[in-house]
Amino acid sequence: MNQKINYLIDTLLVICLLAITITSLVLFFSFQSASPGIERTISFFGTSKKEWLPWHSFFGLAMMILMFLHIILHFNWFKAMTKNLLKSIQK
Repeated sequence: MNQKINYLIDTLLVICLLAITITSLVLFFSFQSASPGIERTISFFGTSKKEWLPWHSFFGLAMMILMFLHIILHFNWFKAMTKNLLKSIQK
């Protein structure tokens, strides 16, 4: 059961990462912060910056929640690795 939950969370994390990457690239390269002018795009495939920002925010928030769950599920592993690393440093 735990492996299925880990797989689901990891898959959702990858989906969020891809969505954040795509929306970041669209927002960065297609929309300028300044007012529209020469060589400045005010729409991307018929959509505005206002339509892209909520998706970017949603996937960012979803990724933060999923990362928190991922860390909780792997807390024992983090603890064991920290102990091992501290032991190796002390030698």
